[in-house]
Amino acid sequence: MMVETIVTRNGQITLDKGFRKELGIAAGDRVIANKLKGVVMLAKKDSKVWDRVGSFLPDNFGRVLSKIRSAPAGRLKRVGVL
Repeated sequence: MMVETIVTRNGQITLDKGFRKELGIAAGDRVIANKLKGVVMLAKKDSKVWDRVGSFLPDNFGRVLSKIRSAPAGRLKRVGVL
């Protein structure tokens, strides 16, 4: 399916209802735009992608990630940045 749309002065475009229905895109969903040699490709962003691949992470990953995020200054000091 190919449709024509107009880019508004704010840079917005409207996706055809058929496109949105076929891709399962609803108001508030995020889409990803890729550009390849002058062609723009849109895809619905999969918000649950990490739920499906999370099994490769260690069981304590959440705790480790929290520790890393909570003490960036100490970590940067240990590696010699600060």
